[in-house]
Amino acid sequence: MVWLLLVAGCTGIVPATPAPGGSGEPEYGIYWFGKQDAMQKAVPGRPNPYYDPNRPTMLLIHGWRPDQAYTQRTLMWTVADPATGKESTYDLAAPWIDAGWNIGLFDWGPFADEPVVLDAEAKIWTANGPKGMRWRDHAGSYQTAGVLNISAADLLYRTYLSALADYRGPEIRIAGHSLGNQMATALVMRLVEDLGREDLPPHLLPKRLALLDPYWSPLARDFLNGASTAETVRTDIEDDVLPEGILVEWYRSSSLTDGRVISDANEALQPAVVFVEMAPKFCPITKQICKHEASWQQYLLSFGDPPPPECESPVKDQPCQATGRVAASASTPNDRLAEMLADRATWRQAVGPDGVDGRLTPATHDDWYARIPPPPTAQP
Repeated sequence: MVWLLLVAGCTGIVPATPAPGGSGEPEYGIYWFGKQDAMQKAVPGRPNPYYDPNRPTMLLIHGWRPDQAYTQRTLMWTVADPATGKESTYDLAAPWIDAGWNIGLFDWGPFADEPVVLDAEAKIWTANGPKGMRWRDHAGSYQTAGVLNISAADLLYRTYLSALADYRGPEIRIAGHSLGNQMATALVMRLVEDLGREDLPPHLLPKRLALLDPYWSPLARDFLNGASTAETVRTDIEDDVLPEGILVEWYRSSSLTDGRVISDANEALQPAVVFVEMAPKFCPITKQICKHEASWQQYLLSFGDPPPPECESPVKDQPCQATGRVAASASTPNDRLAEMLADRATWRQAVGPDGVDGRLTPATHDDWYARIPPPPTAQP
């Protein structure tokens, strides 16, 4: 119960002010962003000032949103300096827009608004879970009449194909925060399956999949034939996503997802992807929610800075020395990420050789990441 209170309301986009509306139907879809939270929902056949089908495209998918179904969608981040209390506000869409990208958010809030995270998780995979596909209305009541008979992941899949029907750009990237990582992985899996049946234009297959402080429950689920969500995601990524050449990056930023509380650390997946341990020390250790949110906030923000430099410690517990290579961030080139994927090492945020500790600031221009070599192969 303590854990649920800690994470309630904190595995999705940070809430701001109540969003207007009240149509009597669940409000969901892809919203394309401009700067300063200007946005417009993707509607087939309707021009959108924040979407160009010829541009590279980034799509973020939020997670669990208890009591937050109708909070304002936002890509603005206000964070206080832990030493001075001074607040800084970052426009997380701006770096992408300035670089010529579309940036969008898939909002499935009315379905993700459940008191218990397991019920929201079930909706990703099945329409027949403990709560079905009920959704929360503006009055706070759950609606079950006329509910959709498809899972949330299928809803995302259909919305994606509709919103990008005219897409001709060079690259798509999908990112899922917290519970949204399961949505993102399920979407990519469906696209991979379509590609195999020659039902999908190749340019609609994402080139990168980012898991941002991903959450998986530790329980076997009957709608997954007794497998856990962690096992299902791991199998999908290892057997189908990676073989298609899709680059998978995983950023862990809090103890809410490291297996020490009611979560699955999914350690078996770490060597197969680019695994990065973030350390957002600008969030107090008692505020794991702040650390949890920092994964998607800093990932989006990092696109406006050069990739962080990589370092190594030749001798354990000695200062980190620069390798001349870069580590992972949103701005890391795809070819370098592919090198890191083949390396099978992991990376941990660290104090750089210059003594600067980027872990203390929300900005990403001062970050360093230490390469942790993979364990030696066991001898026969």
